[in-house]
Order: sequence, then structure tokens, then C-alpha cells
Amino acid sequence: MAKLVKFGKPSGPLLEQKQSFFKENESRLHAAQQWAASYVKQPRRTTCKNCDAALGKGAFRKLGVEYMICTRCGHLNGAHQDTDTFCSSLYTEDGGASYGKTYVLDNRPAFEKRRDDIYLPKVEFLMEALHALGEDPHALSYADFGAGSGYFVAALKSLGLDPVTGYEVSESQVCFANAMIDKNAVTLHSPSDSVALGTSVQVDVASMIGVLEHLQDPRGMLASLAANEHIRYLYFSVPLFSLCVFIEMAFPEVMPRQLTAGHTHLYTESSIDWLCNEFGFERMAEWWFGTDMVDLYRSMLVTFESHQELACVAGDFDISFKPAIDAMQLALDERQFSSEVHMLLCKK
Repeated sequence: MAKLVKFGKPSGPLLEQKQSFFKENESRLHAAQQWAASYVKQPRRTTCKNCDAALGKGAFRKLGVEYMICTRCGHLNGAHQDTDTFCSSLYTEDGGASYGKTYVLDNRPAFEKRRDDIYLPKVEFLMEALHALGEDPHALSYADFGAGSGYFVAALKSLGLDPVTGYEVSESQVCFANAMIDKNAVTLHSPSDSVALGTSVQVDVASMIGVLEHLQDPRGMLASLAANEHIRYLYFSVPLFSLCVFIEMAFPEVMPRQLTAGHTHLYTESSIDWLCNEFGFERMAEWWFGTDMVDLYRSMLVTFESHQELACVAGDFDISFKPAIDAMQLALDERQFSSEVHMLLCKK
């Protein structure tokens, strides 16, 4: 059966949504440095987060953190563990309010704009992929794991895909999501219940949009979804070991977006292949796109504007570079060297 493969995504909506990355660089960089300092205090990671193979020597360091590339599956691993202490401080302390503040907006129009700009295209691709497989998306049921502030759940519902339930560990984000959508849209659960939920939900499609990389036990979660006889499809997105990482190392005075805080490891095409083969999934549809060129644009612009002797070139750079972002990013996407991929998997 032929797979649906798509490349590229317009950068305009992302640039509009992420202006705080430009305006708050210093505070966000400081936060990233603090998270790195906390992470390196955790015990050493000895096995690959993706395939559980023994890890060898480091490949590079970033913000004081050593990273290793698994010689078996090609996964990029941070050298330290995602301990209970680290994950709790990142995701669930203060009800998850600190982590969720980036995603909890202050009014319904802002929520709906982010839903439409960022998440509707994800649902539209899912629907396109299901149609290509001969499925009627409106006849299926959905569970969104790591639902956050409910944007993907809201996008599913806005296109008539129901029943759908979101599951989230952050109390503040659950409260916000249910206020924006409806009172039962997203359900709160503890991080320790994630694997049990994967085993027990009775839906056709499970989704994890930017979630797998944040889980303490992604292998356990995938095993539970694979063992669940009700689930037929898994739709997920993950961050990738791409040009983005090298850009972040080249601009140490700019806030890193790809390899920081909860992103203690990154996927590659080979590491995704490994998990599909191990847990019995087949790649049915793929959408490769990234923000590498947006991050290069942001890194250069922030650098120019933060140095008096360079500030004079910022305007000319902006005028010349910004219109070329999508074309340059598409070239990376088509080589599968982008910062993100969305995939629809089915069970073999």
C-alpha cells in the first residue's frame, strides 16, 4: 500500500504565534540554562531512551549537557535520566502552571487562533491520511495523550471528529482546556498512570502530538498502545535531531527551542524505524516539516539586535531573509532533515 508523504508547511502562522521567542530571549535563555543545570545533576543514563541498548561515548555538549548517539538505532540521547524529581519539577509542580504558561493564553479568541493556525493543519493531515487508507474519520473515536491545553482536542472537535477525549498530567492546563472547550474535554491523570491508560482506552485512534519525547517511559507507552486491541492507529509528532540543534550550538546567546528543558532526547528516522519494528507498527503517512530556518532567522535577528555594532543590519537582513524562509525550509524537509515529523502508524 502506497504511503502518503508530504513536505513543508508555511512559516507565517508560527512566526506570528512565537513573537515572544524574539522579545523574551534573555529570560528564556536563562530558564534553559537553569533546566540544563538541573538536568546534569540527575543520574547518568546508561541505555538508549528509544531502543534500550547500552550507550557509548558522547558526541557533543550543549549548555553543559553531554549528548550521545545510539549506535544501534541512531537516537540522540542526553547523558542523564528523566528522573521523577526532574519531571515533577518540569511538568507537575504548582499544578503544571509554570510549564503550561506558554500554552495557556488569556482569552478565547487567542485560544481559537492558535487552534486554527497550528493545530487544524495537523488534524487535516490526519483526516487526509485516514481517507487515503479507506477510512471515514468521522466514524472513528479518538484519545489524545498529553493533551496539554486542549488545542488538538479542540481542533478535532471543530472538524466534527468525535468522540474524542484528551488526557493530561498538568492540572492548570486541564482546567484551561475544559474552560475553552467543554468540561469533559480533557481528563487529569498522574504521570504514573500513562501506561495503564494506553492499555485501557477503547478508541480507534490514539494521538501524541509533541508528547513522546516528554514521557519518562516512552517504550512502555508504545508497548501499551501496541497491546491495546481497540487501537488501530497511532498519530504522533516528535522533534528530530536536525539542523536546528547545530544552529542552537552556533548561537549560544539565543534561547534554544529544540534541545532543551523537556527535550532530553531527539528522534531520527532510523530511531523511529526501530520503534515501529519493535512494537509492530507500520508507517502509513508522514508529514515532514520544520522550523530550522525560522530558528536561524530568529537566532541571527536576535544576535544583530542585541549587539549595538550589528543592530544597523537587522532591518536589511529581515527584509532579505524572511521571504526566503519557506523555500529554504522545504529543501531541508524534502531531505528529511527537518526539526519535526508527523506520522500515522497502523498495527502490522
